[in-house]
Amino acid sequence: MKKLLFVFLIGQLLLLSYIFNKSLFDIYELNNMGDASQKSYSVEDFSGNEMNKLYQGLETACLKNDECGLQLVKTPVSKHDQFVYEIYHSDIDSISQPKSISKDTSLNYYPLTKEEFIDNNGVFYTDLPQNKLTQISEKAGLSVKPYDNDIAYGQVINYNLLNFIILLLLTQLVLFIYTFTRIKINAIKKMMGYSSFQMISDSLRNFLYMESLAVGVTLIIHLAYYVAMQSVVPRYFALLTAFLVVVTIINVLLLLITQISLRFIDISSMLKNKVYSNRLNYVLYGIKILLILAITLSISSFYSNYKDYQAKRKDLERYTKLEGFFTSNGYNADEDTNARKNLPLLEKYGDSIKQVYTHFDKSDQLYVNDAYITELLSEDYLETQGLTKNDIYQSLKENHIVANERYIQDFMEIKDENGKKINNLSFKEPTILVPEKLKKQEAEVKEVYTEQFNHLLNYNEYFGLPDDKEKKINSLNIVYTQNDYEFELLGQSETNLKDTIVMLDQGQFGSLYYYDLLNAGDLYFKLNDREAFSQIIGKNGLQKLVNVGTLFTPYMDKVHFVEFVMYNALVFTILFLLTLIFVIYISNYVDIVSNSKRYGVQYIYGFSLLKTFHTHLIVFLLLLVMVALNFFITFNVPFYIMMLAADLLILMYLHNKLIKKDIHKIVKGG
Repeated sequence: MKKLLFVFLIGQLLLLSYIFNKSLFDIYELNNMGDASQKSYSVEDFSGNEMNKLYQGLETACLKNDECGLQLVKTPVSKHDQFVYEIYHSDIDSISQPKSISKDTSLNYYPLTKEEFIDNNGVFYTDLPQNKLTQISEKAGLSVKPYDNDIAYGQVINYNLLNFIILLLLTQLVLFIYTFTRIKINAIKKMMGYSSFQMISDSLRNFLYMESLAVGVTLIIHLAYYVAMQSVVPRYFALLTAFLVVVTIINVLLLLITQISLRFIDISSMLKNKVYSNRLNYVLYGIKILLILAITLSISSFYSNYKDYQAKRKDLERYTKLEGFFTSNGYNADEDTNARKNLPLLEKYGDSIKQVYTHFDKSDQLYVNDAYITELLSEDYLETQGLTKNDIYQSLKENHIVANERYIQDFMEIKDENGKKINNLSFKEPTILVPEKLKKQEAEVKEVYTEQFNHLLNYNEYFGLPDDKEKKINSLNIVYTQNDYEFELLGQSETNLKDTIVMLDQGQFGSLYYYDLLNAGDLYFKLNDREAFSQIIGKNGLQKLVNVGTLFTPYMDKVHFVEFVMYNALVFTILFLLTLIFVIYISNYVDIVSNSKRYGVQYIYGFSLLKTFHTHLIVFLLLLVMVALNFFITFNVPFYIMMLAADLLILMYLHNKLIKKDIHKIVKGG
């Protein structure tokens, strides 16, 4: 039993150290970048001018005399499966500069300059006392508030709560079984005059020896891996050791709970070789059934995560081409709110985005895809409005997208009414692509989409920025397309569109329309690398508003999250499965041994297995009926049935091994 316990402890520590590696330390790393002694603050309603004033105030007050420290952590940029964090510090040589243990995360350290401080998102770190910082900021006419963006460690528990509970119960159960297997040894010690304290001390000494070996094995495995990866980080191993010590303390407390069994040592029973009682048999049997149910739920959770992971990975493989398309991966909501309150700034942003549009359109690198219809096709919207997808598809006004010619040619492959691919959409006049089935409604189509074009041409009016002269069109060019055409939007694999009217974007709409498109990530730029896009964004003063990303990034984020949850579930599942098989074996072993005389007599009198184990078979059938719970709780039925069958087969195997083959020992009273 000692060997089995040792194997379990190694499995437990490897599992928990994996979770520490993939979640707890990741969170610690992100929460403690650079100088962890500094506190974070944010500047309200900041701009480059405000950040300049604050930097000058800090430099005058303390920076120039090295009386305070200042740090920035720039938001990560994803690049070829890498998350790059840039850490800027006013005294870069004075801080520890550990690298990340994660192969997909890079930590880069740089000296802080005035330019970098001005060009940030308003969040900074300093060791300056808050009252002094407030004085400096108020003197500069700014409002600076404490800013807490730490990631909560509780997320790890939230994602794995069921698995942690099962692991805790399994550990307690295994330790109880271990203690019960030592009950004969403790009975002998009791006869020799050992006190309960001495027996507990002896058990603890043996257990701590095994636990220390398990901790050592776990640390050696981690060290060997990171030596091979050339990524040994001392603070990681210091924190991992502390974490494993905490786990050891919890295990010791769980072991102490099991020592209550010392009160129930019956020396006369031990002398009669009655190590296992029917009471223990019933307890183990009940626990075994509960474990089968609980671990079935855990396995089901893993299977669900695995299917989700496969689906996301399939999307990822299909959309690797999106990595070369750059757009806004979200935007700075505070800066957007600030711009909407400041019309000159908003107008400036709109003009800048129009310049970016023109720059990339001339070099054939611009793609426009405005598909608000995807919002209308969402399950939440349809349910709220009492509609179906077919209702949206049949709506003349709602079933449309806006796209430029380049997007249509490269990704949609639309065919004309004769079934030939449309290769030329270089029209000067406003144009829409309409399914041929709507020819009879041409007048209505023209009326609806003339109004829609005029709305987009004068888009700036809705922000309080009307043009000197209202733009208006009176006619539309219609290109008829093949009926029942379905297509998938670039970067949106979950939505298929059917018989959709396409408004051709020619760069003539209001500048703030493109402002909204870029913020929503509906303007794409086909480039060789991120730097080219970042330079144009910076050159046009949009770096505060736009977070540069690829169309690939959202898929990467989804896959990374599902991958994390799935691998956590996998390691839990493997340990749980092995432990469950062990518990099933021990439970049936205790059943056979504690009832060996009865089973022996039944065997001698020729009882069939069906008659011998009729009670077990009735319980087996009752447990099979619980499959009906699948109508209320989703769980893996095949696994559940397989575990019940394994339980029955192990029982039969042990009956054959301990009763049939050793019947002569039972007859002699063994």
